[in-house]
Amino acid sequence: MKQDTIQAISFELVYNRTATIPVEIEVNTYPTEPITKKNFQETLLRKTYDLMETLKNKQRRAADNIQKSQEKQKKRHDSQLSDKPVEFKIGDKVLLHHTKVEKQWSGKFDSKWDRPFHIKEILGNRAYKLRLNNKILTKAAHED
Repeated sequence: MKQDTIQAISFELVYNRTATIPVEIEVNTYPTEPITKKNFQETLLRKTYDLMETLKNKQRRAADNIQKSQEKQKKRHDSQLSDKPVEFKIGDKVLLHHTKVEKQWSGKFDSKWDRPFHIKEILGNRAYKLRLNNKILTKAAHED
């Protein structure tokens, strides 16, 4: 089955042949012309060079398809991002994110966000002092 990104079968890119099941291996194939030592060596050498060239072409095409797919994914991702960061004003309600809870298995079902806080002061560089009711948090919160 061809992969969407590389538009090829991975097995063929590695081994330069289609995968066969054991039943197919036992099928005998007969040469169409008599085999001589010189003829055999020339045929084997020609076949080897052909296979190497074919493999290089397949791998080059797969690399090109991967590059195109990555560019397409990046373009799609970048189109969904907003260019302008969010600007908060004093008095806006925000939620505080707990990154420590996100990394712990014990708090798997705990909320990663803490109640709505109000912005008390803008410290610059997207850092803010927060307050809950009349209590001001001691640590500054960053937008990221």
